[in-house]
Amino acid sequence: MPAPADNSLILRFGPFQLDAEACELRKGETSLHLAPQPCKVLVLMASNPHKVFTRQEIQREIWRSDTFVDFDQGLNAAIRQIRAALCDDAESPQYIETIPKRGYRFIGQVTEKPARPIAPLAGPPQSVVLSPPANPRTRAHRRPVVAMLGLALVAAAIAFVWRIGHGRPGRADIRPSIRAIAVLPLENLSHDPEQQYFADGMTDALITDLAKIHALRVISRNSIMQYKNQPKPMPQIARELNVEAVVEGTVMRSRDRVRITAQLIEAAQDRHLWAETYEGDLRDVLSLQDQVAKAIAGEIKVTLTPQEQLHLTNARRVDPQAEDAYLTGRYYWNRRTTESMRKSCDYFQAAIDKDPTYAVAYAGLADCYNVLGYYDYRSPAETFAVGKAAAQKALEIDDSLAEAHASLAYAKHYFDFDQTGAEQEFKRAIELNPNYATAHHWYSLYLSEIGRFEEAKAEIRRALELDPLSPIISNTIGCIYFRNREYDAGIQKLRSLLEADPNFVVAHDMLGQIYIQKRMYDAAIAEFQKAKTLDAGDAPKMLLEIGEAYALAGRKAEAKKVLKEVKSISKQKYVPPYIVAQFYACLGQNDMAFEWLDRAFQVRDRSLTSLGFDPQLDNLRPDPRFAEVLHRVGLTP
Repeated sequence: MPAPADNSLILRFGPFQLDAEACELRKGETSLHLAPQPCKVLVLMASNPHKVFTRQEIQREIWRSDTFVDFDQGLNAAIRQIRAALCDDAESPQYIETIPKRGYRFIGQVTEKPARPIAPLAGPPQSVVLSPPANPRTRAHRRPVVAMLGLALVAAAIAFVWRIGHGRPGRADIRPSIRAIAVLPLENLSHDPEQQYFADGMTDALITDLAKIHALRVISRNSIMQYKNQPKPMPQIARELNVEAVVEGTVMRSRDRVRITAQLIEAAQDRHLWAETYEGDLRDVLSLQDQVAKAIAGEIKVTLTPQEQLHLTNARRVDPQAEDAYLTGRYYWNRRTTESMRKSCDYFQAAIDKDPTYAVAYAGLADCYNVLGYYDYRSPAETFAVGKAAAQKALEIDDSLAEAHASLAYAKHYFDFDQTGAEQEFKRAIELNPNYATAHHWYSLYLSEIGRFEEAKAEIRRALELDPLSPIISNTIGCIYFRNREYDAGIQKLRSLLEADPNFVVAHDMLGQIYIQKRMYDAAIAEFQKAKTLDAGDAPKMLLEIGEAYALAGRKAEAKKVLKEVKSISKQKYVPPYIVAQFYACLGQNDMAFEWLDRAFQVRDRSLTSLGFDPQLDNLRPDPRFAEVLHRVGLTP
């Protein structure tokens, strides 16, 4: 019997058209969101209108007997999604009727249907199903599952981008050019906390792998995680993240089976473009690696460089508890408070203890100690020295790790005062991963501290494109304005940031420093007090900044009282010498200021990299001793 014509596969009911072959639902010219599994259920029922399908029949036809067992929840979710797409009401249905204790039936009037019922779409060409090998491995790791399934989704998502210009005739011209993409947090269908870890890890792996591809701009995990459990319309997400497409999907895991569904959406038009389903045994998922690598090489070789192809075909195993500790460490690292930094270090170290060969955990530890050093929470010997060693260890394990190169650059700049070496490492990090927002962020700080402000602004803009919702990147924009003495622009940026996040400590501190230069001393003191209240761990620095505001306002007695309090604190904890030098400069005691600058150099105080622009030290610049200090730190007047 000849195959039916293509138009015989279009089911029409009400204002809807259901393409049974492509598994695509449309309403007029609008493509509606419907994940592959719910779409299969709808095709099965709509192609057999008024037939009652029991839950067992649907399971047999759609889910198959070899799938994992969480069927009831999966079917309930599928029916909910179908009804949502059709704007149908379970109480007074127009299309999907629930038959109590029996199942479901399609009650809509199908005005055009195929000559024969449509066979269940149990295994479409897009679906990837893994079968267990003869001798399955007995040890299962969650991270390899995350990595391999992430690679699978990378292969499919990037293959779609390539197919825009090489797809089926008549359809390529309606598909947009995609150069920027966001991977929204994948939905955990099981609602089990353990499975939530898996869903988050799957999301992170997909972002990390996509980010290595130079042809794409991929939004950072920090920004996309803000959409977790906070659904927004796709066009709004597109505007907020400045992307053309979004990957979204679901994860379901039961015992030793897992199913991940992902779909690609043209965000501005909220139009479904592509979908794939992957199902397999947790023990066997490594067997997918070669298939994925071949698919990437065959389908996207015109897009991927040899290095990118190599990256996407290499994956390593890691203890799932190590990965869990690493992700938790990153969460705390992003908060930038004393307590969060300490927790971050503990979690990164726990990840290393679980897997001593886990390079990204060493990079995370390096980042943690570097940030502790940057914000003067601890002495440079306790922070940058440890961070540098951790970054070097990470690179011994994996020299292609962009995160570790960026961490090493940070330590070279702020601890070694090796400006040339720092720039080389920053450039190497960006070369390896052009979508690594933190590398662009830190490179912008470096550029602003050596006086290359236009380049610094370009780098921080790039960082913001990759991580548009990051508060620390927005704060650095204000910092660069401060360093270039564009005070009004800095105030505007920081006030806007604090409207969105009133408790962001470093923004209050930065705004206070700008207020000092605007001679708004009371406002500066208020900002420093607010920062001190929010982050008591940084009390010495905040107190000295308050003292500087007192000194410049002519309130010398109050300033000296602050200095006495800080000297008392210094007996118990580290006080950065550079800020003491600033304090004496504000009092006009230049000899004492230079004495403390010398102490700052002896302990490798990172703030010495600020000498070139620091307005608090302007009265020291005519002194020949100032040029000597600049030279010792690798800076030029």
